[in-house]
Amino acid sequence: MPKLVAGDIATALRKRISSGEWEDRIPPERDLAGEFGVARNTVRRAVGLLEEDGTLVRQVGRGTFVAAADPNSMPAVFARMEGTSPADMMEIRLLLEPAAAGFAATNASAGELNAVRDAYQTACEATDMPEFEHWDAEFHHRIFACSRNEFLKELHNLMRILRNQSPWFEMKKRSFSEERRQTYCVEHEAILDRLLRRDPEGARAAMLAHLQTVARNLLGR
Repeated sequence: MPKLVAGDIATALRKRISSGEWEDRIPPERDLAGEFGVARNTVRRAVGLLEEDGTLVRQVGRGTFVAAADPNSMPAVFARMEGTSPADMMEIRLLLEPAAAGFAATNASAGELNAVRDAYQTACEATDMPEFEHWDAEFHHRIFACSRNEFLKELHNLMRILRNQSPWFEMKKRSFSEERRQTYCVEHEAILDRLLRRDPEGARAAMLAHLQTVARNLLGR
């Protein structure tokens, strides 16, 4: 079982708060540390993350309390999104990423396209799964950056945060193989080629084909 880090614990605490497990004060850090099997400073960092986003309020000498719940607040919405299933995430990627590729083919500067090319080349040269995964994600991230649509870019940033949690990484690790890495590189090359040709329809189609391959590998579809 992978060792839990502060971000994982913050996610778990947020879900329990959202479910109504604690309506007022959360347990002391020493109790949570024992429950999660981690050091108290790891729990302290997790609680700090929840303080920063307004989920918790620390009162010196009294404890740490759940902030007044607003179901329409950003923290509450984000907490609900953290449980997004891989299948739901792939459906949204299939909707948004082809559109982002089409926008990028039309709107990107030469420098931005060079940055996409650099990410593609570095991913193809990767020698292990974590390095490839990083540059694979960076390739997609830079395409969103090329779209020149700020709202679309921030939606992708949100998806990227959700997909960087430990359960997602473990799922991607299980589905990884050298054959699939090579397939992804070939498909990335096709996307890059359409971007460099300034072909929005071709870029959309190439991205859609790539994501369909990813969905089959991750979800067996």
